[in-house]
Amino acid sequence: MLVTLKNKLSPIQYTPWVLYTAVGTALSNLLLIVTGAVVRLTGSGLGCDTWPRCTAEQWTTTPADGIHGLVEFGNRMLTFVLMVITILAFLAILRIALPDVYHVKAIFPKLFTGLRAHESKYSDLFNLTLLLLWGIPLQAVIGGITVWQRLNPWMVTAHYLASAIMIGLAAILVNRVRRYFRAGVSEREDITREFPPQKSGVIRLLGWTGLALVSFLLFMGTVVTGTGPHAGDPRTHRHEFDAIAVSRAHAWAVWAFLLLLIIMFVLVRKYAMPRAFLSSLLVLAAIMVYQGAIGYIQYNTGLPPLLVEAHMLGSGMFTWASLSLIERQLTLSSQKARALAQQRLATS
Repeated sequence: MLVTLKNKLSPIQYTPWVLYTAVGTALSNLLLIVTGAVVRLTGSGLGCDTWPRCTAEQWTTTPADGIHGLVEFGNRMLTFVLMVITILAFLAILRIALPDVYHVKAIFPKLFTGLRAHESKYSDLFNLTLLLLWGIPLQAVIGGITVWQRLNPWMVTAHYLASAIMIGLAAILVNRVRRYFRAGVSEREDITREFPPQKSGVIRLLGWTGLALVSFLLFMGTVVTGTGPHAGDPRTHRHEFDAIAVSRAHAWAVWAFLLLLIIMFVLVRKYAMPRAFLSSLLVLAAIMVYQGAIGYIQYNTGLPPLLVEAHMLGSGMFTWASLSLIERQLTLSSQKARALAQQRLATS
């Protein structure tokens, strides 16, 4: 029974469990963003007024702390759920990446150094799950400093961006697990065919430009939030920026990114590029329509909490979908990255 459980949790060959855990890391980080927004929108940011304890006297919340203490403490407890799911994702990849290593003493150094490509066929999957694992304590420390700083809006920005980076890493992990082990995905990506050389540079440029724009618009989104009314606690300092100016800067970045998607769509259709690009573009476009509608409605209706919450959910989905597309752009347009991917296909 123990052997069966071991093979289930840490298989030597790919099983659907590997993909489930990879998707789980993305979903759990998305949930963290959603519940973090609940903390802020209910004014519960200092429901636990210190860290790592909830209060100076105790580790947990009590009825005396009221609903704010319960909401903030509940959000903190999600860190342990995230840790469990990420550990499962790491174990799911471990023996696939290192099939001949069973001893903790052999694995332990790799927890700090990661793997090089010559050490494992699936070094990238191992390193992605390792980064996600190390990201959890880093994220928790940033959250703790945010509490110590009484919800300083710049620290809230850092806390959100840490979650966004985690979702981005999880999106890349999901892409690669699907590419290597799901034949239908690699076929839609035309991974075994030569990418049009004359278009490689353009697609890479669109990918890197898109990454810069996504980073900027997510950052500006947090600045808009830090300038707005939902601080997490009524005593918290807010940015003194012009709310209209920062909102417009955020919106302009979104429109610029949308222009990149339109250019990408035209190239994909004109030059019959891999079908996987089209599916990524359609998913991302749908999310952007949702985000844009919510964003403009909340801006013109005084930022009602439910719409802000819906917008935060959309920001996490946007991060996932945009990084999924960008990873495809940078991988499929690179001769070296495509060659590595071909070597890692389960059928090779």
